[in-house]
This record gives sequence, C-alpha cells and structure tokens, in this order.
Amino acid sequence: MRIATIKGHVTSTIRHGSFKGQRLLIAVPDSPDVAPQVVLDPLGAGIGQKVIISSDGSEARKIVGDEHSPARWSVLGIIDPERTLAL
Repeated sequence: MRIATIKGHVTSTIRHGSFKGQRLLIAVPDSPDVAPQVVLDPLGAGIGQKVIISSDGSEARKIVGDEHSPARWSVLGIIDPERTLAL
C-alpha cells in the first residue's frame, strides 16, 4: 500500500473488457521511487485528493469481477485532510 495523489482521469478509445464501466485514474505515489500508476477507483476520488492505493492484483480483479483481468492497482481509501493527525 502507498499514499498517492490523484492527478487526472484516464481516457481511452479501447479498453480491456473487464474495465467496462470502471473509473480509471492516474495516481502519483508520494514516494519518488515509484512511477505514476493507472488505478481502478471504486470510491469516487477526486483530482488532487490523497488516497491509499494498493498493487494487490487479486483485490483489483475482484473489483472488476474478472479473475483474468490485467487489473493491478486500485484505490483502497480516500484520506480526509480534516482528520489527518500531524506526526
């Protein structure tokens, strides 16, 4: 799991069949050693929001309902800045 910021929406003319009706976003992890990722978003995160993303492919495939899907990254949670404690 990683903390990331949503930077935009993914638009494509052709998608894998398992992604039909799924919302895809671009998430930029806060760690500099990880590249931006295309993530499934079942929660409705907005651009600029901090989220928790996971590379657990089996969980992403459950979201799309296809065990043979190429899905890998997904949004697990949206971080509420009003409730985040300073460490």
